[in-house]
Amino acid sequence: MAEGDPSTDMASATRIVGWQHPWIAYLSSAPAMIIVAVVLAFPVLFAAVQSLYDISPLSQESPFIGFGNYIDVFSEPSFWSSLWRTGIFVFGVIALGLTLSIIFAFALNRVVSGLRFIRGLAILPYIVSSVAAALMFRTMFNSEFGFPNQVLEFMGFGAVPWLSNGVYAMIVVIIAQVWTDLPLALLFILGGLQTIDDQLTEAALVDGATGLRSAIYISIPLIAPQITLATVWLSFKAVTSLGTVLALTGGGPGEATQLLTLEMVRLGFDEYETGTAMALVIIIFVLNAALTLFYLGLQRKFGTK
Repeated sequence: MAEGDPSTDMASATRIVGWQHPWIAYLSSAPAMIIVAVVLAFPVLFAAVQSLYDISPLSQESPFIGFGNYIDVFSEPSFWSSLWRTGIFVFGVIALGLTLSIIFAFALNRVVSGLRFIRGLAILPYIVSSVAAALMFRTMFNSEFGFPNQVLEFMGFGAVPWLSNGVYAMIVVIIAQVWTDLPLALLFILGGLQTIDDQLTEAALVDGATGLRSAIYISIPLIAPQITLATVWLSFKAVTSLGTVLALTGGGPGEATQLLTLEMVRLGFDEYETGTAMALVIIIFVLNAALTLFYLGLQRKFGTK
């Protein structure tokens, strides 16, 4: 065919449009999506199946009992008390973590280019293992030689039994959890702030809005999706927290910091009730999914239109 032939151009255009069809993109990414789905879903499905059997390392038989393990979990008073403490823990982590993330994100967003290495330092707590962080906080809040008590005694106050009092121990655990999970939440919010057009904040200043009013009425509504993402992250880490609490208090004093994850460990490794522990794994998974949907629903309902 001659160059410039309309039929040739039409055939080429048809081939290009065909490659740009949405199903081509889905088909191309299908292998990767299948692999990711299998890797993520297999442990959950495995736990779900195991939770339907009466499994114990002390017995060679594993009879099918349906939802018997779930009934056992819900009939245990220790489950409901652990769920209540987990709720307090999650609320504390989100409240403190979000507040600090927003404050630090606004501060780091104003850092000049010559000091941007400070932003890199902000992520350092995230690379520290939860167990190492817990041991650090355990030493820091030691009743005899811990730094906070030394400061209190220097100011004329008495020492606080941080880890031997239930209320104080929960506060310390929340602080330790926030310290380890804060960096990523901060980066989510900082990334949102950096997408805001400077002209919006400059116009607000011209109209007489102070920095605080500009942040509350302009910046924060615009970064609602990033705040929601940070909330999901903090909530997920709090609900599934194990290493921090286990190394810091072990669930004590008494059962003051006994969370659902520690209850799961108790059932699986102390009571040797593997099937019941698997049922609690699924309950924790469903709880996390429900909380995530709740946060996303709030963002869609009250977020910026």
